[in-house]
Amino acid sequence: MAQSNIVRANPPLFTPKPRRYRQIAEALRDAILSGYYRPGDRLPTERDLAARYSVSRNCVREALLALEIAGLVSIQVGSGVYVLPPEASLDIPSGGPSVSDVLQARMMFEPEICAAVAVRARPEDLARMRATHASMREPCEDTEVAALAYREFHLGLARASGNPIAMQLMQHVWQATQVAAWVPLRAFLQRPELQPRWRDDHAMILAALDSRHRGRARAAMRAHIEAVFTILDEADLV
Repeated sequence: MAQSNIVRANPPLFTPKPRRYRQIAEALRDAILSGYYRPGDRLPTERDLAARYSVSRNCVREALLALEIAGLVSIQVGSGVYVLPPEASLDIPSGGPSVSDVLQARMMFEPEICAAVAVRARPEDLARMRATHASMREPCEDTEVAALAYREFHLGLARASGNPIAMQLMQHVWQATQVAAWVPLRAFLQRPELQPRWRDDHAMILAALDSRHRGRARAAMRAHIEAVFTILDEADLV
């Protein structure tokens, strides 16, 4: 029998499964967009959602943070998670904003948010930020998980300001970077060898906040954003 000359591609070894928190975030997003949960509604508690989806409460927190970044919900510490009206989400072009646009926007307001937090934050606000920082102690091979912890630190900073407009600004910034074009950029910035740099930067920010010194807090955040810009610029990604 003649041997076929057809070259067959090797079958994939496996099909990656989406992380569990993403599946939960998508289910909750669909429930919100379908109108099951309406603007102003409070979502079930972390405990109830964890039981419903048979996952840990930490997994639920990651899903809720993803929804907050997308501008679909507002996490109000001590009160609950509330569905936001549609206009709260930002209309971002499919390609997303440029790296330069995002970093310039952050430089415009995030150092001032940091300065405000230095004098306004409650002890429990700073404790939550320290807990988030502690979760970044060891380098993480999953760059999306590392990026989520990074975003939670900065969203926690805005939340600690007690200013809802500051919180919305930060939500919009992170929502703007959730498009496909930003996936490789997040992976680049959250490489395991870079994660200690961001952890050290965040430690400096926390130290400045603990000192309750506005100028130190402002300078620490400016230095962090400038470091992000420098690393991306040296890689010709700006």
